[in-house]
Amino acid sequence: MNKPTMMATVVMAALFAAVAVGSTPQAFAQYFGGGSEPLTQDQIQFCKDNGVDPCTQNNILAKERVLHAQSTTYGNAPSGSGTPMLSTGTGQMAVFIGVLGAIFGGVAAMFFFKGRGAKPVTT
Repeated sequence: MNKPTMMATVVMAALFAAVAVGSTPQAFAQYFGGGSEPLTQDQIQFCKDNGVDPCTQNNILAKERVLHAQSTTYGNAPSGSGTPMLSTGTGQMAVFIGVLGAIFGGVAAMFFFKGRGAKPVTT
């Protein structure tokens, strides 16, 4: 290896090492414990009443979100949101599949007949 290539490799390695060392503490900063306020008696009672274990503020918020979603008239109904994707019966779905088959079949037939009618090129 010649000297300029070696120097460029060393400089690039130093830059990559500086970036890697500088970003390492930021990657794990969100997983360290602490920093949150202590739980109140109401929050501890909420955990006991609703079976939240472990009782943390994040878990309490998640449980409250689930309870709120279950109390709405839409969102968690057994039949879904109330808006069917295609239809509730199989009749409309069969029509939908038939229309798609006719479209794709027509395009395929057009290519087939155009290909059969083409004249070979003579050289």
